[in-house]
Amino acid sequence: MRVAVEVCVASVEEAQVASDLGVDSVEVCNWLACGGVTPGSGLVDTIRGLVACQVRVLVRPTPGGFVYSVPESAVLLTDAEVFGGGGLGLVTGALDTTGLPHANLLDLVRTAAPESELTFHRAIDVCSDPVRAADVCMDHGISRILTSGAATLAMDGIPMLCALIQRCGPNCQVAVAGGVGPGNVVELIERTGLQEVHFAAQRPVHYSAASVSMSSVHDTHQFLTEPDAAKIEGVLNALTKAGLR
Repeated sequence: MRVAVEVCVASVEEAQVASDLGVDSVEVCNWLACGGVTPGSGLVDTIRGLVACQVRVLVRPTPGGFVYSVPESAVLLTDAEVFGGGGLGLVTGALDTTGLPHANLLDLVRTAAPESELTFHRAIDVCSDPVRAADVCMDHGISRILTSGAATLAMDGIPMLCALIQRCGPNCQVAVAGGVGPGNVVELIERTGLQEVHFAAQRPVHYSAASVSMSSVHDTHQFLTEPDAAKIEGVLNALTKAGLR
């Protein structure tokens, strides 16, 4: 079995490093600290023109919950149309007021981006019933689900990950996220049978801050990051040593 590796990236440099190290795909987003929101089209287009791997784009209009207002839904659908096609996969998700995937909105995303592979993101981890949510996803054109197994950390969500894999079978790929790293990636695969892992690989940049911050309420220098190549290499090496790459 070969395990696919995806790195979540928020800059051109992060995407280039991940691609050069041999990952299978990158997911482009902004503001990783909140779980990610939709990136700008300039970032997406530049990354798509540089990397050798598959590119997916997060389409998430706000950093809050996943029950969207009508205007927020309009933003999501516009972004899905903008990024749909051209070989880009879309990573998105929305819930209805019952805590299950918003079926109608998923249908509208499919209409807006008929050529794109659709991934339902970690909104499934806060669903009222993740297994039933997977059924809704598959019924409405979703071919991939990104999940931590309804836990903050995937290691704590292993029972649910196994349940989702069993329910999805060959009809929908399950990719694991949530604290995946070199020290646990092989155990996650061995205990679940997952065939794809997803993680971010950036670290903070420490330096002497300038005297003027770009925000009056935050020290914006603390948000500077750089690619964590060692983490990517660690995951790839662990999988290779275990015969999973």
